[in-house]
Amino acid sequence: MTLQEKLILKHWERVKKEDDARIASLTPTPCIKEIRDIAYIEDGHPGHLLDIYYPEGTAGPLPVIVGFHGGGFTYGYKELNKLYYLYLASLGFTVVSPSYRLAPEVRFVDQMRDLSAALRWLAENGAAYPCDMENIFVTGDSAGGLFALLLPLAEQSPALRDIYGIQPSALLVRAVGLVSSATAMTKGAALILAGPVFGPGYRRREEFRCLDMRTIPDLEKLPPCYMVTSAQDFVRGHSLSFAKILRERGVAHELRDWPKTEGRQLSHVFPVLYPSTLEESVITSGEMTAFFRKHSVSAVRQ
Repeated sequence: MTLQEKLILKHWERVKKEDDARIASLTPTPCIKEIRDIAYIEDGHPGHLLDIYYPEGTAGPLPVIVGFHGGGFTYGYKELNKLYYLYLASLGFTVVSPSYRLAPEVRFVDQMRDLSAALRWLAENGAAYPCDMENIFVTGDSAGGLFALLLPLAEQSPALRDIYGIQPSALLVRAVGLVSSATAMTKGAALILAGPVFGPGYRRREEFRCLDMRTIPDLEKLPPCYMVTSAQDFVRGHSLSFAKILRERGVAHELRDWPKTEGRQLSHVFPVLYPSTLEESVITSGEMTAFFRKHSVSAVRQ
């Protein structure tokens, strides 16, 4: 393990203590059915498990949100976002939350293949759960936001599928939601993670170079996109620059950019960290799920 990788892992040790304390201080959204630790790849790895959440008493299929957690590609499993997904489920959705293997154990291309396998699992097995398979939406925060962008796009882009060596799932993702998304990985401070995540010689690797959003293949095929950031989000610039690119490429999108708020810290991924205790989090999740419903199959047909 390189010194850089050791420093990253040391950083996440501190973050985990903060996350554990934060999660312990919050009350989970009640009345949500939880189905935990379903293997989407049968190899016993904890990164190949997923959870499913939906409101108790659900009698029929609900629109589906697939959620990819953040953590700088190097930290956390699905449990990191549990409180957030419980809350999203309470808004009338079935939420599918997969883990994925972490760098530096694996590289970014392996994580893409993990989550592609999770989507294929959903395509093959979702009908056994209260999943409306015609209304699939994807969300992700921070590093997970990059996956939430790339996986639906790869469903429509043979070029991206070839770069990452993945197979389409046959799911039609109708919209995506990006929370403090890491969409500028090829420049600036994000390069701190490039070596551990993409591997030695990453600048020569197509799976890294194609992440320049100005030139990424087939961006015009991205489903409609809801994005949220804030003045206190350290990757705010990622969202603002990506919104500009989406305008230039003609991709339907909405951007919520929260201003600095006195007395409250609307920090990086704040809707995920405090899903029901911050007014701005509640508004954001309401807007995102309304955006999803606006692009549901029934709304589109009207």
